[in-house]
Amino acid sequence: MPSILRLIALALLWVGGAALLPALVSARNAEGTAPIFLATTLACVFFAGALRLSCAGVKARMRRLHAFAALAALWLLVPVVAAPAVSVAGGLDLWRAWFEALSAFTTTGFTAVHEAPRSLYVWFALLQWSGGLLTIVSGVAVLAPAGIAGLPHRAQAGVDGLEIVDTAGVVRDVAPIYGAATLLALVVLLASGNSLYVALCLASAATSSGSHVPPQAMEALRAGVATPMMMIPFILWSATSVRWHRALVTRRIHAAPEQSESLLLLGYWVVAGIILGGIIFRDPSDISVRAAVEMGLFSAASLIATSGFAAGADVYHILPPALVIGMALIGGGALSVTGGLKLMRLRAMLLRAQGDLMRLISPHLVQPARTGEGGVGSAMRGVWVGAVALMATLAATTILMSISMPSLQAAVTGAVAALTNTGPIYDATDSDWPAISSLPPLSMLGAAFAMIAGRLETVGAFVLIHLAFWRN
Repeated sequence: MPSILRLIALALLWVGGAALLPALVSARNAEGTAPIFLATTLACVFFAGALRLSCAGVKARMRRLHAFAALAALWLLVPVVAAPAVSVAGGLDLWRAWFEALSAFTTTGFTAVHEAPRSLYVWFALLQWSGGLLTIVSGVAVLAPAGIAGLPHRAQAGVDGLEIVDTAGVVRDVAPIYGAATLLALVVLLASGNSLYVALCLASAATSSGSHVPPQAMEALRAGVATPMMMIPFILWSATSVRWHRALVTRRIHAAPEQSESLLLLGYWVVAGIILGGIIFRDPSDISVRAAVEMGLFSAASLIATSGFAAGADVYHILPPALVIGMALIGGGALSVTGGLKLMRLRAMLLRAQGDLMRLISPHLVQPARTGEGGVGSAMRGVWVGAVALMATLAATTILMSISMPSLQAAVTGAVAALTNTGPIYDATDSDWPAISSLPPLSMLGAAFAMIAGRLETVGAFVLIHLAFWRN
């Protein structure tokens, strides 16, 4: 318990410090929202100090079960702390403000706020950036070592193990690379002619696979090709494994275990971008081949990274809905900030299916046995469990959301957008569909669970539920 309280205190201290930036933005632009952000800072510092004092002098390191409990607390608590500022600055009631904050923190992008002060969008940018960092840290420090959903790890162990989790060490390894990528994206977007405000919001979204950005940022994406093309490398960066990033930075690229997956993902992006560009070009509109290919490449990168940005206002009206939903469901690479099934799991299932078919055709064929990707053992079982858990959660979320949706397509699109943390594919597919935050509480809770489950590789959410019942 002391280790959990220390982690929550650290997270509250970070949120309180982050709230100072939107307070400064509000004061500079005379928006009148600075007091609520300053109140958020004071409240976070007070509660962080209280939690820290409550476990002072108690020496305890975080174990795996404690880390799972801390994950559940953080994904629920941070949006609660951020909700009052969203409520005041965005003009929402506290319930919908919490959902909006959760959508930003999980990098989903569902929003009912279309015109708001700059300070609120800076707040969203910081929330989604923090959510992306938490996704990577939780994957590397907790989910992968526990063997959740077949995530790659060299020393897998059971979830019920008592191994000590070195969360601080993972943060020290991951945060500098993640922060450096965001800073580089900011500099590149500033060089593309964007204002500091727009560049900050887009840089945060690109590196965290988020999509909570102001209208000015959406206009910058659709005004020309410079900004979208500059964002593509950073969006693809967010779709690849953080362990591959470390190998690139330390010049040990060929030793990275995710090398083949990352190269496969880049190839998938090129092929998908050309296909989407061809579909866009065939639409009866006056568009050049080059522009269509550029729009296709950006849309493909956005869907693979589960960010959901569209290069044009009508792109999701042109593309087949099944293709958009399918690309979002597959998602990007393992141990990245992307949602979805993950390319690694799809590849493993295809390799396993190929081996089973070969065994049917040639029963006496001798095949090499593997325990990892596409083979047998705990890793492959985790892959299948992850796929089944994702589909079961998708079905349950679709049922809950269909209660108040105008059509089955709207319910399926909303459920996929929530589970894969790709909110814009719902908002941009049909403007007549109701906003997710305007649905009845039961449907909103289903969407909220799906958003959190998407950040926990789906199986992690069921592990938390199982542990809660087991403890009781």
